[in-house]
Amino acid sequence: MARPSQREVILDAFQDLIVEVGAANVTLDDAAARSGVSKGGLLYHFPSKSALFAGLCDRLAAAIDVTIRDAPTDLEGLVRWYLGAAAEVVQGDDTLWLALFAATHAVDDDIAAILSELFARYSTPLDPLPRVLGEHVRLVGDGLYFNALIGGPRPDPEHLAEITEMLIAGIPDSPHG
Repeated sequence: MARPSQREVILDAFQDLIVEVGAANVTLDDAAARSGVSKGGLLYHFPSKSALFAGLCDRLAAAIDVTIRDAPTDLEGLVRWYLGAAAEVVQGDDTLWLALFAATHAVDDDIAAILSELFARYSTPLDPLPRVLGEHVRLVGDGLYFNALIGGPRPDPEHLAEITEMLIAGIPDSPHG
């Protein structure tokens, strides 16, 4: 397995710090210390805190592109895919989404605009669903992310499965409907 680049190590450290102490409280010195590089080494890759956030946005954009490329095309599969992906993020160790949501306005409004665009891009695979159903699926998924952001309780997987099945039942001509 290839060793991560210094840039990736810095981004990992920055992401972890945002989740642990909040975006407004993270300094460049903190990110350098956590990543084990000198401040000069950090500044070589990321000349500002805003550049660090932009690096995380780039990372998220790449992950979104891979995820939506593999999205199913059948309507039932879309519902399961979207809610399953949201559940994986909140149940797992991937804190990228959470770190960026927590930091939405911590640096500048440009980062908030980028995140808004990325979030909209992530939900585009839901477009084939009937409009109201698609919005319900998106809102349930968003709720999972934001619940995790505020440190809410993790959803019961069985309850989430029931919600998913209820949403699938709303697909016209679904065998579950």
